[in-house]
Parts: sequence; C-alpha cells; structure tokens
Amino acid sequence: MFEIYRKHADRYDELVRSEDYENNLGQFLQNLLDWNNIQVIEAGVGTGRVTKLYIEQVASAVCYDQSQHMLDYARQALFLYKPKLTFRKAENTDLPKLDRVFDVFIEGWSFGHTAMGCSTVEEVQRVTEVLISNAARNLKPGGTIIIMETLGTNTELPVPPHENLRKFYEELEQKHDFTSHVIRTDYRFPTNQEAAQVMGFFFGDSMEQSVINRANNIIPEWTGIWTKKI
Repeated sequence: MFEIYRKHADRYDELVRSEDYENNLGQFLQNLLDWNNIQVIEAGVGTGRVTKLYIEQVASAVCYDQSQHMLDYARQALFLYKPKLTFRKAENTDLPKLDRVFDVFIEGWSFGHTAMGCSTVEEVQRVTEVLISNAARNLKPGGTIIIMETLGTNTELPVPPHENLRKFYEELEQKHDFTSHVIRTDYRFPTNQEAAQVMGFFFGDSMEQSVINRANNIIPEWTGIWTKKI
C-alpha cells in the first residue's frame, strides 16, 4: 500500500470513491460539530476523500501528507476550493507548529499506518504520544481532534486488524481519554468482479479472492472514530 501512496493515487482514489456508499461518515461528522466557517488541519489527506466531506462549509484547511504524489492529486481533485486550501508535505510524527490556531484537527486512515510501523508495544506508546501532541499543538482551547481508523474490511464484526492498531486504539481511549464510536463504511461497486479487482490491488491477493468468494458487490467495512475536545 505504501507503493500505492507513492505512485498510484488514481488507483487509490478508485477504491475510496466506492467507500462508505451510505455516507455514514459524512453524516457522523456533520452531527459531531458545526463546520461552518471554521479552520481545519487535516493529516494524511490522501486524494482528498475526507476533505470533500467538509470543505464547502469551512473557512480554510491546511492539508498534510507524507506523499507528494498524493498531495498533487488532492490539489487537482479539490481545485474548485483552491482559495481555502493549503497543501504541505509532512510526516505524521513531524507536523509543524503553525503561526495561528485552528478549530479542528482531523485525520483518516493515516495515524494507524504510523502505529503499524512500530516494532514494540513501547514504541506504539511513544508514537501515540507524539501523534496526539502534534494533533493538539495548533488547536485553540475547546478545539476538537478527530481520528478515524480501520476496524476491519470484508469482516462481519469490528475488530482491529493488527495488534499495533489494537494497542493504538487502547492508548487513545485509556490514556488520552478519547471517546470511541463505530460506524459502517461499506464499499459498493458496480459488480463483484470490479470489487475484487479494485480491492485486490490495494489489499492484496487474499482480499481479492475473499471478495470473489463473497459474490457480492457490497463489501462490509467497519470504521472507528475517536474524538476529543482539548
């Protein structure tokens, strides 16, 4: 998947365009807070799929990603909102201190990759401290942090698909006092064959075969959302 982030933004966007066909994530975010005329920081912007859920309402957004390839794609995908947007390349563990304060920090399916790169439980704990500190450092008092990560794709129950993710989520809830929520963000494709091809390209051969065996164009997915006001 990291190779995809570096070189295949178009194929990745093909995947996420089919995600959350019932717009459960969009509805959740709208119910969570008032997005009108606020200032947002987004990490792991990718191709701008999450950005599109809020950008019409907000005053501005500063969007980060470690991949210049993804940033270039997002800049084109969100061209209509160019006056509101600033794009910057940065690692999740090295987000800079800015010269103004913001209302919301949001990230989706990005901090989890950072956590999965850790080799020990202790490293997950240290990295989580850094990620949360970076998320909070540019927020005004009362600002909101929103972290969205996977609880499984093509599974029947919400379960962290990696031990480091389980520990990361545990750290968010038990040490950093985040409130957790679980929603469905199912994929819907025109056909089962297209579902298998697109999901197989991103998740690998075992996912492709599993989707084929499902024989359905709707693929279940669970998303965890962790929120906190600082």
